[in-house]
Amino acid sequence: MVTSSSRTRYYLALALLVDLLLLGLVPAAWAQLPAYCSTSGVFQVTQSGGGNVTNGSRAVDSDFSNFATLTTAVLALNNPVGLRMQLTNEVPAGYRAGVVLANASGLLNINALGTVTLRTYLSTATPQLREEKVVRADLVRAALLAIDRPTQLEFSSSQSFDAVEIEIQSLVGLLYTTNIYYAYGVRPGVQTYATGYLSKFAAPTSAEYNTRDYTGLLCLFTDVDNPERVADFDPTNFATFRSVLTVGCQPSLRTKLANVPAGGVPAGSHAGFVVGQAGLLDVGVLSGLRLTTYLNGVQQQTKTGTGLLELTVLPGGRAHVSFPTTLPFDEVGIQRTGLITAVDNLNIYYGFGLQPQFFGGLNPVLTTFAAPTSPEQYLASPTQTLTVLLDVITLSKVDNPERAADVDVNNFALLNSTGTALLTFTPSLRLKLNGVGRAGNRVGMVIQFGAGLLNVAALERLTLLTYDANKDLVETKTGSALLNVSLLAGSTDRYRVSFLASRDFQYIALEATGVLSAFSSTRVYYAFAEDVPLLSQQSPLPVELTSFEAKWTGSATDLRWTTASEKNSSHFVVERLANGSTLYQPVGRLTAAGSSSRRRSYQLRDTEAGTLGVNLLYYRLRQVDVDGSETFSPVVAVAVGKLAGVAQLDVYPTPAGTAQEARLDFRNLPGGGQLTTYAENGQLVSQSQLAGNAGRVALPALGAGLYYVVLRDAAGRKVAAERLVVSGR
Repeated sequence: MVTSSSRTRYYLALALLVDLLLLGLVPAAWAQLPAYCSTSGVFQVTQSGGGNVTNGSRAVDSDFSNFATLTTAVLALNNPVGLRMQLTNEVPAGYRAGVVLANASGLLNINALGTVTLRTYLSTATPQLREEKVVRADLVRAALLAIDRPTQLEFSSSQSFDAVEIEIQSLVGLLYTTNIYYAYGVRPGVQTYATGYLSKFAAPTSAEYNTRDYTGLLCLFTDVDNPERVADFDPTNFATFRSVLTVGCQPSLRTKLANVPAGGVPAGSHAGFVVGQAGLLDVGVLSGLRLTTYLNGVQQQTKTGTGLLELTVLPGGRAHVSFPTTLPFDEVGIQRTGLITAVDNLNIYYGFGLQPQFFGGLNPVLTTFAAPTSPEQYLASPTQTLTVLLDVITLSKVDNPERAADVDVNNFALLNSTGTALLTFTPSLRLKLNGVGRAGNRVGMVIQFGAGLLNVAALERLTLLTYDANKDLVETKTGSALLNVSLLAGSTDRYRVSFLASRDFQYIALEATGVLSAFSSTRVYYAFAEDVPLLSQQSPLPVELTSFEAKWTGSATDLRWTTASEKNSSHFVVERLANGSTLYQPVGRLTAAGSSSRRRSYQLRDTEAGTLGVNLLYYRLRQVDVDGSETFSPVVAVAVGKLAGVAQLDVYPTPAGTAQEARLDFRNLPGGGQLTTYAENGQLVSQSQLAGNAGRVALPALGAGLYYVVLRDAAGRKVAAERLVVSGR
């Protein structure tokens, strides 16, 4: 049980609970499926003033490739038409609620699109309207610019629901047609455990927060309303930036973090604020913000804009705005920059300093193959050329596409394109994951632009696409209004461009369009799919789980876990999900310690793992308290049936508290070789020469983060690669 620092962790859990699970969702609800879709066969058309829906049943069947068609009326002054789609079951509060749709009217008619509204319902004798969100027009138009390609419109729910409705209204005298593929409710993340510090004080005074208001002719109505709310115990209220009729006025707000040790929040933690706004937030808000950290009143670091800040969307129309620090801090500040921007009327709930594992992905699946081949592991678009007066001009080309699919995360493919004001050319690269991407995963690619820092204009050229195992298109995201962008930890010019998936997938593609005669080059290092970390405790956990790992031993899976403390714990159940299935099955049960304040270890062997006929298994740990309440661990994946005689590398446990706790074992390496470890940004951090066919390698002290371990044979060829997460506990 969390004890000595329980106040800090408790308030962290309490505050983030409101953002992430939203009032009333108990941990046992996470036994539900990660995604629910509209495959129930039940739908309802809603009309007012004309318009129609054709083939409505196609939006609620099991074929995700077909669609219903929604068409607005042309002449009616009030012409909304909607389609309500029943999901397979009730979806817990906190899930993402959305619709996958595509533009069927063409680019010329995109401006005919008027108001788009998303609603959730719960079926009773009289269906209950749960929530209603009017989607910002610029987000809708940006989403639907990719003609005939399915994309998402969604919001994070605060109440449970079992039906999703989309309603569209076009401008008077104009007709708009949309294809509706399906509706969904998708889990926003998986449980993880992270600690940190919040700006939460019992009776905050100016000693805990301060603000700067503006007066004068050029700063009318520019101030910070209710600044004390950023530092009180209530995570649901907020301070607000007010900026009206301003010229260069920059309201700011600073707040201390509670219970911070003398040395400050450790370097490497993320510093930031939970913010919100009427409507839906997007990365455009970052261009008008500056974040600053302080220690004992002295400024430490400051970050500004989309190139350096990160935006993580939370339920309830809120988001984290943050950056990973390199210096300790005990106070955070937020400031509006520039002229009137999307930051105006921004609500600021509280500040935080959180451990990095809360922001890093869990259980990542990468595009890393020992010897990738085309078209299975990668597929590049063909080179396009133009001959002008016997001179051959390259318009679109992908160089070294296999490098984005190999085990070396430090090399890259290169997408080159150029164009004219009338013609555009779009090189593309599709990569296969070394595993399965799941609904709810963050999916994306690590890229770098030829010009270095990413800007909004460059981001508008990018489209991410996912495909299923049959290479059928699942969904797309395009441009700065919809893609999530974050600077790769430890890097100055590599970015993670991503979005949250609504369905399972196995391939990820990137398209980069060249326009306006500007030659462009985009480096693609690798693609990824990962679980989104999510705090899910309502109170201090009865069991503090420090590790859960699964390891294939040749014929079975060995599962081990450790706890730092337990209180009123009854038992543990190991559950298994086979690749291709949707339901977890119990594997075995072990009695827990009951109540204990010392470290305890458990292990269980899944002897049936090798008889299931699959190459990938997922495991999770269900901890049951004496009162019947349950908590689930993060999910771990195990590759089944590694070939005998093939060079192998095992890295465990991961995550490890420190690098020294990690065990790096190699075998089947005749003649020895070399083991190298890289940081997430590609920096070499350790290198060991190997002698003999098998052995174990110790790592030096490493900071918290994600690392890649590469095994090479005596000839220098890459033969295996694994990842290692160091939590820094």
